[in-house]
Amino acid sequence: MRVGRRAVNAVRYMLEDLLPPALRDSPLFLPVMYLVWGRDARRFIAFRQRLRTMSPEEYAGFYAKITPIHGECDLNRACLDRVLSEVEGKDILDAGCGRGHLAGLIARGGPDRNVVGADLAPPSAGEWPANLSFVEGWLGRLPFPDKSFDTVICTHTLEHILDIDGAVADLRRIARRRLILVVPREREARYPLNLHVHFFPYAHSFLNRIGAPDGRFACEVLQGDIYYREETG
Repeated sequence: MRVGRRAVNAVRYMLEDLLPPALRDSPLFLPVMYLVWGRDARRFIAFRQRLRTMSPEEYAGFYAKITPIHGECDLNRACLDRVLSEVEGKDILDAGCGRGHLAGLIARGGPDRNVVGADLAPPSAGEWPANLSFVEGWLGRLPFPDKSFDTVICTHTLEHILDIDGAVADLRRIARRRLILVVPREREARYPLNLHVHFFPYAHSFLNRIGAPDGRFACEVLQGDIYYREETG
């Protein structure tokens, strides 16, 4: 069963803001994990236990075997609309593009744009616009020269990356004018409902983590997710 991002954030609010931490982190929560994820629940627990020692291949393998519950895109409607309205320039990168839904929307909305989607496992060939291409790339080691793209977008990806400092530095390196980031607003819990490795319970938690530059950024919570825009030019 797939559910929308807004529903996911509503459930997260109930579990993280309303449920006492003593109950959320107790073994009594395990049945909820199995109710949501079924057999995948064991993989979520194993992922958290083995995270620091996994090879890149093992890391990617965990994601490949998890059944997604979101629809075409992890973005909620407010964040999606904001991304589409704040993309600037002709050369656009969607880093961590997943199934390519956002990159496809940007490409179709601007046929004069050159849109690239990069992901550890990029989408296979399909009915994509002619001005959209996909490449394989790992955040922190993206295969692009400095200042390659007018706007670099990275949504619901940084929370999955072990070396978040290296990933953000890499995104800033290739962004010529603007960097747009979206991450979930959530607290860390002992028994996870996802494969995240970084957690940002407040907007300022995210700002402190990425070292936002004075006077060149905007950050707010939109429908339960943290939306960040930085001017890099």
